Amino acid sequence: MEHPLFCLNVFCKLHKKDVNSNDWYRKEGYYATKAFGKVQRFKCKKCGKGFSTQSFSLDYYAKRVISYEELLKKIVSTSSTRDISRDFKISTETVQNKVMRLAHQAIVLQEEMKTHISVGENIVADGFESYCVSQYFPNNIHLLAGKDSQFLYYTNYVTLRRKGRMTDKQKARREELEKLYWAPYKGIECSFIELLDDILSIHERSSLNPLVLYTDKKYDYVKALNFNKDIALLVKQNKIKHIRINSKRARTVFNPLFAVNYLDRQIRKDMANHVRETVCFSRNVSNCMERLMVYFMYHNYLKIYREKQKRKDKRTHAEVAGLDKKVLKRGIKSIFTKRRFLTLENIKGFILHLWKRQLFTPLKCRIDYIPRYVLA
Repeated sequence: MEHPLFCLNVFCKLHKKDVNSNDWYRKEGYYATKAFGKVQRFKCKKCGKGFSTQSFSLDYYAKRVISYEELLKKIVSTSSTRDISRDFKISTETVQNKVMRLAHQAIVLQEEMKTHISVGENIVADGFESYCVSQYFPNNIHLLAGKDSQFLYYTNYVTLRRKGRMTDKQKARREELEKLYWAPYKGIECSFIELLDDILSIHERSSLNPLVLYTDKKYDYVKALNFNKDIALLVKQNKIKHIRINSKRARTVFNPLFAVNYLDRQIRKDMANHVRETVCFSRNVSNCMERLMVYFMYHNYLKIYREKQKRKDKRTHAEVAGLDKKVLKRGIKSIFTKRRFLTLENIKGFILHLWKRQLFTPLKCRIDYIPRYVLA
């Protein structure tokens, strides 16, 4: 990079995405690093903030450099954190730091790209169930996707109370653990309520009247839709139609829930920590969701839509959903190199908590450590 893009001081007037002129800074010499060699320093003339070319790199403050393209390939091909650390000859902590950086890129890309999609399809929502820390702490990861494109619009996470058949010993163990951590009350309903703002956003950009939302027959979804007055009014006016499908119906392409069933299968197949009956499970909720955000970036913007048909559909899921190919190319052009900044993005809700690693992990007594540069 020949010159800095903007001032890094959040209180400076030059802290914005596009600074047209190059006379707002001056060069301040170099500093030497083992990883990157000589790095040019700069200083803002307006506020005096110092920074360097490395401040705008995805590898800012990094001591080890690896290929993010190769890291992505390993994440989506059932490699665990330990596998990746062995392949790159780095520690598991370094692997997770690289995954966190890539997850932030994925979050910003998702927030930018989905605003460019003029929705021309109905939507499907359902929960993907896995577990974190222990099978005594199952979770529900909601998936909101396009019915035809299988493009994922939104996801979130909630820990559930363990259910199903258990032995007396397992019931006793659950009672012991619940003294230390109790799953949120009405978790699925509250989690689905978080999706409703995105459903409203999709409705505003949709050309369909009504926009149909397909879910299974969980009554939690009905209560959540009634909780939101804007959604409830649109349902009453028949601008949004909610259709409930039996979850026991065959999971074929003719099932209206096929989009989320397909995503469920792909996650089980491609993500090491979600393969059924695996010893490679998630130990931290934030780590779990960061890996999933990286996977969804791959699924939405990099993966071919259909491969096994006679004529391959080489479009991505985002393009099938209606995203212009030129906009997509612009978005992913520097995804593995150019650092995204939280202070310059409109990120809120669950995704903001994920960025700040504020998701609570059962039985964990302390909050996750995050470097200061993550909040920049």
